[in-house]
Amino acid sequence: MAAGGNFVLPLFRQGSNEFQAGESVDALPTYIPPRESPATNPGLAAKYPLNVISPKSHAFLNSSYGNLPAQLHHAGEQVVIINPKDALARNVGEGSAVRIFNDRGSFEAIAKVSADVMQGIVVAPLGYWRDSSRAKGTVNALSPGVYADLGRAPTFSDTLVEVAVAEVAAAAE
Repeated sequence: MAAGGNFVLPLFRQGSNEFQAGESVDALPTYIPPRESPATNPGLAAKYPLNVISPKSHAFLNSSYGNLPAQLHHAGEQVVIINPKDALARNVGEGSAVRIFNDRGSFEAIAKVSADVMQGIVVAPLGYWRDSSRAKGTVNALSPGVYADLGRAPTFSDTLVEVAVAEVAAAAE
């Protein structure tokens, strides 16, 4: 897109310009580092060393249908996928009840330990409702309330967290 162009066409704003400022978009893409990472925010990363990403669940459409028993049956209980080295460092085993948290909030899930996830990353699918999850919380409780640099998109994958065994985490509070 040429510099000076508006990123979101009015057709896709559904009549609302309130949250689309229409700022210019540089014609040459550039990399902008995340706000929350060990490289860009070492102080925060010392407290919350893991980055959580929250892809869409295959059972829900965003959070639509996240309350329906048939969809919950298909999705199963909220899980968090954690690398074996990160799990070992936190005494988290396969099937452990864990608390995922930062200064903004927390939720509980069942740990799935897998080398499919890089060390330093945890994956928690989104779409669960607060009243359908085991601990009355969701991964959305962790997300920052800031927008991305392009199109005022959410920054829910720019989030540092910590994971602890649920019983241990509750006792520490």
